[in-house]
Amino acid sequence: MKSQILSGLLLTALLYSCAGSKPGPASGSKEVEVGIDLVNVDADRVRVTVTPPAQTDDIATYNFPKIIPGTYAIADYGRYVQDVQAFDKKGKALQVTRTDSNTVTISQAKKLARISYLVGDTFDTEVESDPFSENSKTIFSPAGTNIEAGKHFLLNMAGFVGYFSGQTETPYRITVSHPETLYGTTALTDTDNDARKDVFQIPRYPDVIDNPVMYAAPDTFSFKVDGMEVLLGIYSQSGKTHASALKPDLEKMMRAQKKFLGKINDTPKYAVLTYISSGANNDAKGIGALEHNASTTAVFREPMKSKDLIHVISHEFFHTIAPLKVHSKEIHYFDFNAPKMSQHLWFYEGVTEYFSNLFQVNQGLIGADAFYDLMAKKVEQSQSYSDSLSFTEMSRNILDPKLKPQYPNVYEKGALIAMCLDIVIREKTQGQRGLLWLMGELSQKYGPQKPFDDAELIPVITQIAGPEAGAFLDKHVVMGEPIRYEDFVGKVGLKKQTIPFPEPIVFLRNDVIYIKPDTSRTHVLAHMADDQNAFYKSLGIQDNDIFVEFNGIAVDPKNIMALVYLGYDLDEGSPITVKVNRNGQDMELKGTVKLNYKDGDGFRFADDSKKALNEAWLKN
Repeated sequence: MKSQILSGLLLTALLYSCAGSKPGPASGSKEVEVGIDLVNVDADRVRVTVTPPAQTDDIATYNFPKIIPGTYAIADYGRYVQDVQAFDKKGKALQVTRTDSNTVTISQAKKLARISYLVGDTFDTEVESDPFSENSKTIFSPAGTNIEAGKHFLLNMAGFVGYFSGQTETPYRITVSHPETLYGTTALTDTDNDARKDVFQIPRYPDVIDNPVMYAAPDTFSFKVDGMEVLLGIYSQSGKTHASALKPDLEKMMRAQKKFLGKINDTPKYAVLTYISSGANNDAKGIGALEHNASTTAVFREPMKSKDLIHVISHEFFHTIAPLKVHSKEIHYFDFNAPKMSQHLWFYEGVTEYFSNLFQVNQGLIGADAFYDLMAKKVEQSQSYSDSLSFTEMSRNILDPKLKPQYPNVYEKGALIAMCLDIVIREKTQGQRGLLWLMGELSQKYGPQKPFDDAELIPVITQIAGPEAGAFLDKHVVMGEPIRYEDFVGKVGLKKQTIPFPEPIVFLRNDVIYIKPDTSRTHVLAHMADDQNAFYKSLGIQDNDIFVEFNGIAVDPKNIMALVYLGYDLDEGSPITVKVNRNGQDMELKGTVKLNYKDGDGFRFADDSKKALNEAWLKN
């Protein structure tokens, strides 16, 4: 899971100034039949019916997930389930007991023919944008659900479909009844030709959870990359962003990723389900994505640009290596209500994040210096977390609320661990092999259906890649000893230097805020706290200018965070038009983006004796 979380400081300071399918009676089927009705929606709630295989015990337990793989946070999806009922073949109600929010027990289970319940969505109840804070109860938006009758449905199946205790390996047949005007974006195959109904055959419950579906008016495109079909589906609340606008950059990136991975990746179909939030109080707030083996659910905020999608999907697609092809038994046999977490988040998320940066320089999408800067920023950002914490211990105990805030470091230090391991292998083999080679070896040894014991991963890596690799992992991942990154990048010719880095938010620098609400809170004004804002100076923005539009997008004073996103991650030199009202007169200020820069520690190549190893690291 990759999350982008903006600084909360800015916001805080501003605040201070037709009928659905119902499976019939049990008929001896050995699969769980599920009907999801997206036609007859009841107050933002969807009716789900479940026809189980014949039950052999007197009491059956039906569970909703407490947690799902890839999120590393408690969700308690059962909180959103209401009106649970159970019936025998004659329609007589059976006794149902909710033992907790996620658990339903059914008496006289040998008579059980059907379960019925209503599901509410999670987007409506999100209360903060950071689901990784210690006491957060919010489900990360890409793992959540959305129900907008006739318009949009995000079916992360954990929110709709449960499992019977002891029966997670039972096949499922899921039938989704939907308005004919809506199209389902998914990596699953619809086995039914009815335009108002999709039928999905899924071999086991973990694969149910692993395959989300998004229904919306068709706004999609697909293309083929070396035998793999890529499908993108978009739903934009404002209707301003369309799939066709994102296709060129996404296709370019996916082709580069496939070329980088080579034979390691053999995914036949990959789906990207993209929801673009309005940013309103009752809409999705968790910006980022959740990986699945053959798909990604992503949530963005308007205005969305193709580079936003590229940034997220470049990470998520590499999960087709880990954990799809290389994963532990804790993941393969995931316990959705009493999970035992794997100790290798550095591997699942860190290696994935590292590859999402390395492939860009490898395939010529960015230059070497830009790659070095990406890694240097990770060093800086990793310092916000505990640098002496054992990553294996943190991973194993990530559900501990006290460790939960450490989770985002898997994308920072986790990626740096992967970088150093790559360099260790390159140095030992004179540049002939690296981390991608290691992942290929591990993929051949294991594969999607052969999970490893958690304790064996590092010894196996040591056996394959050599004692130096094992010693590095034991010292810095298991023991948690801080890493001197300059020692490792020095092996490939880099030296520490002071580098000017662009500041990403034009409305905030050095804790100085450059926007404010007016006294009536009906407008957002420019606040010239000082004369150091290069963006304001280059465009001629003056103190108390009322912001009206940014590049044609209206500024909503009731949605301050939307404006923050407008001013976030702008590209130096890109064209910009800002419409302001100055002293009652509308004005258009046109120019190019000029950002402030701040010196920080970075890396540059400075040792010609290491040129060959550096080239092997970046380009082989």
